[in-house]
Amino acid sequence: MPSALSRILATTAEIIRPPPERDAGQWAEDCRTLPPDSPEPGRFRVSRTPYMYDIYAAFADDRIKMVVGVMGAQMGKTEGIFNILGWSLDDRPLPAMYVGPTEKQVRSISSDRLMKMFRSTKTLWEKLEKGQRNKVSEKFIAGVRLGFAWAGSATELASHPCGLILVDERDRMVNTDEGDPVTLSTARTKNYARGKVGVFSTPTIEGASPVWALFLEGTRKMWAWQCLECDDWFVPKLELLKWPEGANPSEAAAQAVLVCPHCGIEHDDSQKHQLEQRGRYIAHTVNDIGEVVPTEESAPNVTESFWVSGLCSPWQSFGDIARRLVAAYKTNDQDRIQAEVNTYGGEIFKIRGDAPPWEQVRKLIMPYGRGSLPQKVQIITAGVDVQKYGLYYTVRGWGYMSESWLLDHGYIAGETEFDNVWISLHQVLSQKFDGRPIARAFIDSGFAADRVYDFVRRIGGNVYASKGQERMTQPLRTNVVDVTQKGKMLKAGVQLWHINTDYYKSQVYARVRWPLDQPGGWHLHEDTDEDYCRQLVSESVVTKASGRRIWVRHYKDNHYLDCEVLAFAAASSMQVHTLKEKKRETAPENKKLQKPVNPSQQQSFIKKRQNWMRR
Repeated sequence: MPSALSRILATTAEIIRPPPERDAGQWAEDCRTLPPDSPEPGRFRVSRTPYMYDIYAAFADDRIKMVVGVMGAQMGKTEGIFNILGWSLDDRPLPAMYVGPTEKQVRSISSDRLMKMFRSTKTLWEKLEKGQRNKVSEKFIAGVRLGFAWAGSATELASHPCGLILVDERDRMVNTDEGDPVTLSTARTKNYARGKVGVFSTPTIEGASPVWALFLEGTRKMWAWQCLECDDWFVPKLELLKWPEGANPSEAAAQAVLVCPHCGIEHDDSQKHQLEQRGRYIAHTVNDIGEVVPTEESAPNVTESFWVSGLCSPWQSFGDIARRLVAAYKTNDQDRIQAEVNTYGGEIFKIRGDAPPWEQVRKLIMPYGRGSLPQKVQIITAGVDVQKYGLYYTVRGWGYMSESWLLDHGYIAGETEFDNVWISLHQVLSQKFDGRPIARAFIDSGFAADRVYDFVRRIGGNVYASKGQERMTQPLRTNVVDVTQKGKMLKAGVQLWHINTDYYKSQVYARVRWPLDQPGGWHLHEDTDEDYCRQLVSESVVTKASGRRIWVRHYKDNHYLDCEVLAFAAASSMQVHTLKEKKRETAPENKKLQKPVNPSQQQSFIKKRQNWMRR
């Protein structure tokens, strides 16, 4: 019988023994055994999902602060989350938290699926405190807390510092007034040098998918396969999945193949395992028109982000996915098609909605110079979009029937926490057009509100803070936001204008489509560039099955659209729709010239206009 001293020494040695140098994948292969009722019982095999190796390694890298995993259903995502939790609690004991989309889902994870892992993993079961085994909200493993929360449970998200937080199915979460769950979770890790947040989810709609936005902020690594014929690398996507034209779901399932985009060779399900075992991640970047394309090397980033196609799932064949897609396409139900693309393709669903093409915007360019004042302009307004590293602005003139002309637009580069950009903005808003000043300017206060309020207080007069709202019963409303130390409103405080962004974006698009021969059109100066045209129609409105309208972005930048919304709202606040038709003057329309336009100049303007119309 060992003595009490020897037992104490053995226990002490076990406690002070340094953790093994392994990541979550290696821990799972060493320690996890799947229970008999699992689809694949027995020793855990990471090789079944080789795309998880790099994700596990990222969690073991102390330089990384956030790991993002975007993938479809039946891809081992949840078991991967369990492996990361188990590894952390076993090898790197830090307070941890699991965050799910709903209370019901979190309770199921805590009381059922996670407990199965604890019971079948000896090292964890021995450390799990007995009095906590049936508790849903928290469990203690060797004295280390594992908490559970869901979107909307702000108290739990804000109360406990954690070294590791894993957010599951981010795109199924509904934001509440408490804030973004990922942002709240990230704040909980600040006290830990090795603090890390993991975010996993199936994506949803392009422009409205939180997890896809996080993916684009990171290293943008996409799982790629090497063609068995030409050896070139390609990212498997649904657009490469082919079946006979006109095939029904069963026929598509039987004949589906994946085509190499380089050589056109067809790969079938019998070759899928070979493709998968040779797979690797390839870093991507976002080009000038918002497309995600391969890059030679990834820039340093504390966020590692990974995307894996649903075609890579070992539990879904090419045929299974093809059958689902064909059945969905035949219904012509966009919600069902989106569900299949998101869930089983693991892909973002792209909707173009009702946005005019950017080429249509370019046709609105007229032969008048930037900074000049067309004769019909009666009121001038401006809109300013505030970003962390600069300010975007547009200046627009308005006339009868709300017809308008772009007078100026641009970008003031510089960090908005410093004064230099605001000094430059003051100069922009102080300019005059043929002696006429800007009558009213709206500045978006959604970002850096304190800086915007401070600027408005100092400038005063015709410059106002504004804030966009997704749902409002009227286009505009205003209130005072400054208060005294006792909480009373200041009569001369900052006036904040709330803007119905859905209404004004729709108004902008309606004006872009306005008949060219009718008053009320939307005009652009001759120096308007392609980037402005693309940004102006960078979003589309989508009506969900619930009837709710949402705007989704399909071009990387939308700043000039936001600026034009603000300028339009500023014009509305001045009752621009009540302007009377201005009598035609004998002076030339382009007052900046200050002399009669000779025939050759007129012909030059006409040719410019015709050239733009042909593009």
